[in-house]
Amino acid sequence: MTGTPPVPAALPRPLLEAVHALPLPEHRRTALAASADAHLLLDAAVDLGETDPDGARALLDALRAHAPQEALRQYATHALAALLRRRGEADTADRLIADLLDSGRLDRVPALLLAEEFAAEGSLERALKCYNIACRSILSGPAETVADLNRIGLLPLLGRAAVRERLGLTPDGHDLAAREADRHLPDAAAELRRMSGGTDEPAAPLFEGDLSEAFSGPLPGQADAPRPVPETVRENHAFYPHAALEQAREHGLLPAGADGSAHHQRIELTLRAQARGFPDVHLGTIPVTPDGLAAFAAEHGLDPADPGTLRAWVAAVPAPDSPDVAPWPPERNQACWCGSGRKYKKCCGSASLR
Repeated sequence: MTGTPPVPAALPRPLLEAVHALPLPEHRRTALAASADAHLLLDAAVDLGETDPDGARALLDALRAHAPQEALRQYATHALAALLRRRGEADTADRLIADLLDSGRLDRVPALLLAEEFAAEGSLERALKCYNIACRSILSGPAETVADLNRIGLLPLLGRAAVRERLGLTPDGHDLAAREADRHLPDAAAELRRMSGGTDEPAAPLFEGDLSEAFSGPLPGQADAPRPVPETVRENHAFYPHAALEQAREHGLLPAGADGSAHHQRIELTLRAQARGFPDVHLGTIPVTPDGLAAFAAEHGLDPADPGTLRAWVAAVPAPDSPDVAPWPPERNQACWCGSGRKYKKCCGSASLR
């Protein structure tokens, strides 16, 4: 492909070699040329998982061995395990995760991802171990500090409390404090509107959708002293509505036979992780139809099935104040963002991701 920017040499050589050996999409190489960030390689590996699993595995192996940050190496291990399971290599995937758990170096964000997965599959002892790692800093302090957490910061503790209850354990001080704080937290959507200078009128349901890619952001820790976030610090991600899922599969925009609930679960985990990693970012979701994406791709000479096209659509098409943009997370008793019709707390907002 002419005009494709080279990958910068700032990455470790083994990662460079892995990248140069793969047919990365042009938008990936463009991003790497602008910023030699190994996190972009993790995104690329996830993209390649559906179309070039061998290439994805090679890139993930390189990231596991040579990524500059320990947490990124752990993310790569988690992604590789998921890839192996899809390829029927569950035993190898299980060994990778077991080694990660036994390493003694599990980072709190990968720990939370694993905790929620273990809880969903009923592996409660392992889920509790990971929740304890994810909550380590808050558990080291008095339970009274839980009251200072925002809605997103509270989610790991609520997940931990739910797992402990399922194990038949007596609630500890942090369990009780987390549930008490959860009862009194403000409506997340209303708080985001207040921070942005909007009204207190409740937002109407914005979608009947199925989230495909998304971000989400936490609320301020102090309700009486909100910290305004500039309008520029926003990220929105697109999703295919439930009614469009079959069409999206037929057009190759989603894997054939993809389970909608698994699709939602993956995005919910992404939302939670990005909310923890980028606490100053307002995050939201916006629906897109396969026909709308196809029209955008045709206009710009892009492949609709390339995951980068969906991100390009989000960056180029919706207005920042589009009424279709919905902030995440919704209030726990409001309808879930995925459009299932269930309450958020009983759907994607469930601590065990039921």
